[in-house]
Amino acid sequence: MTQKASTSSCLVIGGGISGLIAATVLRDRNMQVTVVDKGRAIGGRMATRRIRNPQYGEGVFDYGAQYFIAQDPKFQALVNSWIQKGIVKEWSLNQQILSRKVYYRGVNSNRSIAQHLAENLDVHTNTKVISFAWQDDHWQVLTENNETFPADVLILTPPLPQTLELLDRSQIQLPPETRHRLEEIVYHPCIALLALLAQPSQIPSPGGMQLDGTLLSWIACNQKKGISPQGNAVTLHATSEFSKTHWEMDNAVIANQLLEAASPWLGSSVIDYQVHRWRYSQPQTVYGEPYLVLTKPGPIVICGDAFIQPDVEGAVLSGLAATEYLSEKGRGQRAEGRRRNK
Repeated sequence: MTQKASTSSCLVIGGGISGLIAATVLRDRNMQVTVVDKGRAIGGRMATRRIRNPQYGEGVFDYGAQYFIAQDPKFQALVNSWIQKGIVKEWSLNQQILSRKVYYRGVNSNRSIAQHLAENLDVHTNTKVISFAWQDDHWQVLTENNETFPADVLILTPPLPQTLELLDRSQIQLPPETRHRLEEIVYHPCIALLALLAQPSQIPSPGGMQLDGTLLSWIACNQKKGISPQGNAVTLHATSEFSKTHWEMDNAVIANQLLEAASPWLGSSVIDYQVHRWRYSQPQTVYGEPYLVLTKPGPIVICGDAFIQPDVEGAVLSGLAATEYLSEKGRGQRAEGRRRNK
C-alpha cells in the first residue's frame, strides 16, 4: 500500500503575486491547488481599477505596484516568458530619477499579470479565511461565508500582521523567537489617489515620476504609460508619513491636499477621483529567509514580499522558494513510501 504524500493538495491563502506564483508552479507539478482571496479581484497589490465618465471616457489606473525590475536570473526568466506571451513589456522610466535599470509593466495593466497566472487555477475571490484546524491528518479551512476547504498543506501569503492574526484565531503556536521576528516587521502605509482628468496631464513621458516631497512619493499618467487609451487617468501615491497622519481623515480632505501638491503636473481639472488606502503597502524590513515553515500540528509555509526583498521580485522569489521546499518534501515522502512498501 502506497503512503499518501502530505503535500498532495494545497490551499493558498492570499491571491497576490507570491501566492499565484506558488500556485501555478505547484499545479504544473501535478499538485491539486486552490487559491482563496478576500478581495473582489485577484492580484493583491498588483491592482488596477477603472473610473468611467460618459463625457470624459474610461480611465484605467494601476494603483498598487507601478512597475517592477528583475535582478535574479530565475525572475528574469519568468519575466522573459511573460514578454514572449505578450503579458509584460519594458517600461523605461526617466533616467535621472530611476537610473539605468530596466523597468517592466503589464501590457494591459499590472493586474493583467495576476489574471494571466490565475487563468487555469481554482481561484475563489471574496473568500475570507477566518481560521483553520488540523483534523484527521489534513487541514480544514473555514471561511467567513461558512465554506470549508480541505487541504494537506497551507501556504499563507497575506501581509504578516494578517497572517499572525489568522494563526492566533486558529490557535497555532509559534516559537517565541520566531513570533518576535515576525512582529518586528512593520509596513509602510500608502494612500493612493486615482484622478480622472478632463485633459491630458503634464506628466512627462513615459508617464512615471518618483517624487521626494512631504506629501507625494509617486505620480503616474496611466495614459502615457499605455494602459489607459480612452481616459486621462493619473495615479498619486502619498508618502508614508502623510499616509500615517491622514489615514483616518475624510477622503475629500485627502484628495484636496494631494491634488494641490500634484497640480504642477496635472494641468487639468479633475472630473472624478477615488481614494484607496494600502495599510500594508511595503515592508520596512524583511525576515531575511525565503520562507517560514511550521510543522505542528500540520504543514504550513509562509511566504511573500516580507521575506527576501520588499517588492514584486521579492514576492515572486519567496513564492518560488516555497514551492521548491514543498516539492522536495513531497519527493522525500514518496521515496520513503516506496522504501516502506518494498
